Amino acid sequence: MKETHNMRHSTLRFTGIITLLVLLLLPSGAAASVSPCIAYAYTESGSHLFLVGDNSSNFGNELNVRSNCENLSLYVNGEFKARSSNGNIFFKLNNSLQNITLATDNGEFNQTYSNVNFYPDRLQWEGEWFKFNNLDIVLIDAAKAEIQENWASFLSVIIAWILSTYVYWNLINSYVQKNFIEEVVQ
Repeated sequence: MKETHNMRHSTLRFTGIITLLVLLLLPSGAAASVSPCIAYAYTESGSHLFLVGDNSSNFGNELNVRSNCENLSLYVNGEFKARSSNGNIFFKLNNSLQNITLATDNGEFNQTYSNVNFYPDRLQWEGEWFKFNNLDIVLIDAAKAEIQENWASFLSVIIAWILSTYVYWNLINSYVQKNFIEEVVQ
C-alpha cells in the first residue's frame, strides 16, 4: 500500500510540474502593444531627398508623406488638401513658403511644420536661375556631351598607352645598355 501511495504521489507531482511548465510557456493574455502613429513628409529632387521640418528649405515639386497611421490628413496653410487611409500621400506643391500640417481624424497624431520653403526641382530651378541672372552660358544637349565624354575617354586611354609604352621602352633599353656588353672585333 505504501508503494501505491508513493507512486500516486510521484505521478501527481510529475503531472503538476508538467502543468506548471505548460502554463508558464503559454503566451500571456495581455494584448500586443500597438505601435505609435508615426508620419513624416519629404520632397525629392534627382537622387536627393529633403525631409520637411520647421524653417526648412526643400527642393522638389511633389510632397511625399509616409505614415503608419489610419486616416491621415494633409493641410497646407490651414486648408485641407488630401487624406489617405493607407498612410501614403503624394501632393503636387506650389513653390513658396508654406505651413504643412499632418493630422489624424482621431487626434492620435498632429504635427505642424511652419515656414517650410519649397523650391522647384533642382534641374528645373538651375535652368531658370540662369535665365533670371542673364548669364551668357551656352548649354549643350546631353547627346553632344556624351559624345565628348566618349572621345575624352578614348583619347585618355591612347595617351596612357603611349606614355606607359615609352616608359617601359626606356627602362628596357637602359637595362640592356648596362647589363649586356657588345664586343667589337677588328
